[in-house]
Amino acid sequence: MRALRTERLTCDFVVVGGGLSGVCAAVTAARAGLRVTLVQDRPVLGGNASSEVRLWILGATSHMGNNNRWAREGGVVDELLVENLYRNPEGNPVMLDALLLETVLAEPNITLLLDTVVYALEKDGADAVRCVRAFCPQNATAYELSAPLFCDASGDGIVGYLSGAAFRVGAEARSEFDEPMAQAESGGECLGHTIYFYSKDTGRPVAYVPPAFALKDIAAVPRWRDIRVGDSGCRFWWLEWGGALDTVHDSEVIKRELWKIVYGVWNHIKNSGRFPEAETHTLEWVGAIPGKRESRRFEGDVVLTQRDIVGQRSHPDDVSFGGWAIDLHPADGVYSGESPCSQWHAKGVYPVPYRTLYSRNVANLFLAGRLVSASHVAFASLRVMA
Repeated sequence: MRALRTERLTCDFVVVGGGLSGVCAAVTAARAGLRVTLVQDRPVLGGNASSEVRLWILGATSHMGNNNRWAREGGVVDELLVENLYRNPEGNPVMLDALLLETVLAEPNITLLLDTVVYALEKDGADAVRCVRAFCPQNATAYELSAPLFCDASGDGIVGYLSGAAFRVGAEARSEFDEPMAQAESGGECLGHTIYFYSKDTGRPVAYVPPAFALKDIAAVPRWRDIRVGDSGCRFWWLEWGGALDTVHDSEVIKRELWKIVYGVWNHIKNSGRFPEAETHTLEWVGAIPGKRESRRFEGDVVLTQRDIVGQRSHPDDVSFGGWAIDLHPADGVYSGESPCSQWHAKGVYPVPYRTLYSRNVANLFLAGRLVSASHVAFASLRVMA
């Protein structure tokens, strides 16, 4: 039996996940002198901000109840945002892909593995990760990556999950953390996924024949009257679904339903007769993968809660801050008759303690991005990328 070509790499710090949090973690560590391996399971860096999903990078800049693009985030993400604004004022996501790649390649201490999926690991005793195993189908190479320190920035938490790190899924009961915005009883509901699309005016009539799987009854979307020709991309953030499903293992099911919705919305725009101005418009791009909002949240020595955010509580180990609204969505998303979101806006920022950024029971595992230690309600703010 043939064996895969295998490369064994040893470094100081392995970062699994190349979204914004993983990139910032890798770059920061490399600049501090650590030898870093950054593993990304997709062909580009940036995660939900990349050209694959095309979500705007927002965060603490909403601390006064609006999206103040001139507010400064601080840290490596601020460096990236300022450089992107200078080079790419149009907000072209492909240009952001290139900037993130350039930033990572500029660090001699980083070994970058794109299109490489972590699927297994080995532990050193009961409470530490020794190495992770990964595979890249583009070069048919298996990798064994060893280090004393690991960071899981993978979104769904593959390293944390395989290593036995404590985690939560779904919404806590109001009583657990005394959170007024939490639901009365605990449940498995999460925030859902979204797939965006972009259209283009070609200047000449363009016909549209929808695929057979496209949503046929637009009235199944209670908010269908809010659909406008000029909206695209993040303007359709509310095309969300899947929060009532398993947002890890049912992700392909969720993706196909979102494609059904997107192509049905475009069919409504092109063929309902309600939008004559759409005659010359074509569907230019549809996301091939959904942007995920929530799945597993891992537990650190502190779980950030609504009380921390609303009270803007300080902690002795604060290392960062947030300022996005507590932004909760109904689990049924686009098919829900409820408002597509309920928000609470702070008039100021809240600190984020270091103890939310590592696993409480896996000794050498850091947590980043949407894996950080928070309740479902607090996560509704912390999830926003910057």
